[in-house]
Amino acid sequence: MALQSTQVGATCSKIVGRCSAQDCAAQCRNYLGTDGGSFYCDYFGFCTCVFDKAPPKVDGKRPCTIVLQLCDATCDSNCCKSKCATINKNYVNPTGDCVQTFGVPYCICSYDE
Repeated sequence: MALQSTQVGATCSKIVGRCSAQDCAAQCRNYLGTDGGSFYCDYFGFCTCVFDKAPPKVDGKRPCTIVLQLCDATCDSNCCKSKCATINKNYVNPTGDCVQTFGVPYCICSYDE
């Protein structure tokens, strides 16, 4: 199951954890370095904040992230990289990789605002 990005007017989404482990709305509203943002819980249960302005980079990492799909036999790391490179023409410098998160390999795309 793939996640389709539907951010209208927003420039950056950021995965901040599991929806079941926190108050997702409050986490996104109070996210450091932003003026607050909306949120959604994706198909995989991740709390994803949506901002009009990207949060600051931490340790040089790109500030914006989105979960695209599971990594498995049908979509490995190369597939993930390819999909992330073409997911949204408005994303700047998109990259992707399969990342073990909560014990499951997800294709996570990172990009600049």
